[in-house]
Amino acid sequence: MNPWQKVWKTLLTVGAGQVVLFLIYRAGLKLGWWRRVTQNLKVDPEQVPELRGELFVIPSTDHLKSLLGVEGTDRILTLADEICQGTFRPFGGDPAPLVLDPPYPLNPWDVYQDNLAGEDIKVVWEPARLGWVFTLGRAYILSRDERYAQTCLSHLKHFLQANPPGDGPNWASGQEVALRIPALLFALQVFQSSPAWVNEDRRFLISSILTHARRILPTFIYARAQNNNHLISEALGLYLVGVLLPEWPESERWRNFGWRWLNWAFQHQITLSGCYVQNSHNYHRLMLHLALLFARAAVQEGRRLPPWTQERLCAAVSWLWERMDPWSGEVPNYGHNDGSNLLPFGSFSITDYRPTLQAAGQCFGQGRLLPSGPWDELSLWLGVEKNASPASPNIALHPGVIKPSGQSSWAMIYGSSCKGRVAHADYLHVDLWSHGVNLLMDVGTYAYNLPPPWDNGLARTLVHNTLTVDGRDQLQRLGKFLWSTDGKAQFLEQLSRPGQCWTASHDGYRRLGIVHRRSLAWLGEGRWEVIDEILPVDRKGLTQHQFDLHWLIRDGEWDFDQTQLKITYPQWGLGMRLCWSVNGNNTDFVPTTVRLIRQGKVILGPGGDFECLGWYSPTYYHRFPALSLLITWKDTAPCKIVTSIVVERSGNR
Repeated sequence: MNPWQKVWKTLLTVGAGQVVLFLIYRAGLKLGWWRRVTQNLKVDPEQVPELRGELFVIPSTDHLKSLLGVEGTDRILTLADEICQGTFRPFGGDPAPLVLDPPYPLNPWDVYQDNLAGEDIKVVWEPARLGWVFTLGRAYILSRDERYAQTCLSHLKHFLQANPPGDGPNWASGQEVALRIPALLFALQVFQSSPAWVNEDRRFLISSILTHARRILPTFIYARAQNNNHLISEALGLYLVGVLLPEWPESERWRNFGWRWLNWAFQHQITLSGCYVQNSHNYHRLMLHLALLFARAAVQEGRRLPPWTQERLCAAVSWLWERMDPWSGEVPNYGHNDGSNLLPFGSFSITDYRPTLQAAGQCFGQGRLLPSGPWDELSLWLGVEKNASPASPNIALHPGVIKPSGQSSWAMIYGSSCKGRVAHADYLHVDLWSHGVNLLMDVGTYAYNLPPPWDNGLARTLVHNTLTVDGRDQLQRLGKFLWSTDGKAQFLEQLSRPGQCWTASHDGYRRLGIVHRRSLAWLGEGRWEVIDEILPVDRKGLTQHQFDLHWLIRDGEWDFDQTQLKITYPQWGLGMRLCWSVNGNNTDFVPTTVRLIRQGKVILGPGGDFECLGWYSPTYYHRFPALSLLITWKDTAPCKIVTSIVVERSGNR
């Protein structure tokens, strides 16, 4: 695309309004305007009011212990001890040093980019989100050990003094500033009775909270330009401070501003079906976390959420619930995944969505979705615990999801995207689960801001479980996080049988004269079938093209035999077989090239450059080996490939 084509496609994709807002923001950066209006952020600790109300409900030690059990209690204390020793778990992964100092020398916030001397800025932002505060607070309630209170206070003071207002990368994003506010409010509540936290410390933290709120409003235009979780996060930060510090002169404005934009966002960013605008399960959860805090703060203010907001949030709970694996609590790794887990209560796995869905179900109208368990912890802290028995939610599966009753395996096909930006070029991707194990996987994200190919490179078509034509993505890339929407996907309900088979198609390759149609069918007893049809729409489709069918398979012991791949997983007692056959335009057999790739290296078949294949990233900045099965052939349309999948217990192969 030439620059003018790119501008035109951007306007068509995000709309003129958002483009204008973004250009205004960029112009303000260039002119130094945003720096000037955020120069005087600091609030004098001697002038701050007291907190009014409680964002969190502090449980008793006995209640929390009984909910978490011995194993859960010990796990929290272990994680808190790690923090006391100077390590934490970034993005829910392995221990790493807890670095609270930003890279020096400090510069004004507006000069920072997404990459800091070759390091992803999100690595700097992760400890600055203060998620470790929640771990120390939970450990303190469980043990009443003053070490945790002292460590939290020491770390917070160190962080706030090392990151003076307006200077350094931790003030560069209004969203990152806003996401610190819930943790600071949590610390003030949980450690209120600790003798280590004197009035001077409390005033210092309250002044910091007010400083954070002051940073958000001047650049809120950027959040409006994004119209995604940036907008919700920043509006929530203002609303929380406005509600809980009502005596501060700016609070009434913040409170009213936050209320208006939060309701607008939930009513416009969530579709009637419950899908969230960012086309990402991880960001869908983040949106629900922000909504839960909004609802809790509204209770403190004595307000009820408007019916339209409540209805959209109720639909959003249903939408995510039906995509949750009932055995593990995990969901397909759909769309962007930056490891966000704002309210890390109720589970020690960042991939477990049960705490969020249990709390959100009770808060927004579905009722308890699960029986009692440790995942009730989030509900406990937010005061949304209701009746002990789970409800029978009236949730009908949306198109694309097949969960056969009484079966241990289920699957889904991405047949359409929500309104708004497409996150990944992943039309018609298929995910397959069995006994709580994700066997055919969505690759995830890994990183946004590293050198290529790890600059959001896992958003491309080839790494997903779908078909690529002539090495091109299904959509045209307009930016790191922006795809054109001139290609559309849709479910073909006349060719589908809900609960048993879904058929969908997309025309992202129409520029090549091709439409891709795919059917996902459950054949019973762990047997599945995927049929990919390549259909011509004009004469260009009748010329020869290269087709690449990719399957990302959980790493396991494998055995290959011409057109069949067997994988076994002894640790789960599972096995899976994939068989395939290509039916061409002029013959029933078309020669194919088969490759098996692990960690970017070809371990079966001819070589090639496949650096992004054979990886799985369950959370940000973490990647693990997987098996990429890549089947390549050349033909003219129409043609099709049939993939048969059998999942079975290992002992019955």
